Amino acid sequence: MSDTEIDFEHIRQYLGDDIELTKEVFGLFKNQVEMWVRGMVADADDESWCAIMHSLKGSARAVGAHNLAVLCEKGEGLVGRKGIAEIREAHIHDIKFSIEKALIEIGRWEYRQTLASMRS
Repeated sequence: MSDTEIDFEHIRQYLGDDIELTKEVFGLFKNQVEMWVRGMVADADDESWCAIMHSLKGSARAVGAHNLAVLCEKGEGLVGRKGIAEIREAHIHDIKFSIEKALIEIGRWEYRQTLASMRS
């Protein structure tokens, strides 16, 4: 796993230095995360659980949140006998922690962009 939650080089690879597009992608990520976190419950049926983990994994990969994507990929395997509510609950905690760290990094990036635009 990476030391940072957002791989900004990953984003630059796809968006270049387009600040406005990057802001838009981060905004979409934040909306997606908010939506999927609400549905992330330990006692969800396997199909719902997998759908949420898979969708969140895709959103994470899109913004270079590699740690979060890895956690979601592991979460996809927490079904059947492996999907015990207590295990899922601990996994949800890890995912939410990773999301919070990613959102903090995005917030810092947004703050730097605001400062840079005020200077120019």
